[in-house]
Amino acid sequence: MKKGLKNPAVISAVASSPQGQKAIGDALNNANETIATTRSIAKNLFWLTVIVGTGYVGYKVFVNRFSAKSYDLRYRPATISSTVAKAKADAIYKAMYGIGNGFNIVVQNLKGLSHNDFIKVYNEFGGRKGIDDVFQRMNLIEWFTDQFNSGELLRLRLLVPNSF
Repeated sequence: MKKGLKNPAVISAVASSPQGQKAIGDALNNANETIATTRSIAKNLFWLTVIVGTGYVGYKVFVNRFSAKSYDLRYRPATISSTVAKAKADAIYKAMYGIGNGFNIVVQNLKGLSHNDFIKVYNEFGGRKGIDDVFQRMNLIEWFTDQFNSGELLRLRLLVPNSF
């Protein structure tokens, strides 16, 4: 014969006693409370994640938005078309993106531009993604300061005075 709680007769007697019924009821209540608390925590964590994630994406979009520059009426109007400005912006981006900074290609594309021509190229360049961060978008001037040393920046500033 089995001894202790392994004996089905003892288990039946303990479970049917008032103390046994109270112990079973307490165990069920504890289990139900634990499940309810776990559900509540999971629900709160889900909504916290949604709120924080939405806030982060909103912050990145706000911080990395592009603001077009307006033309400066103190200088002569832009003489290049939007198509030419877009082609120059694309060529500059391709030169700077990846290995090396493509300084000579950038110089070739900026040569002969007036102040408002540069603004047109800047606006066509817009905000373009960098190599290091998926969310980061940099405008043309930010790309220049990221890619070029102070001597190269000075040379670019002399090509298009008062532009950046």
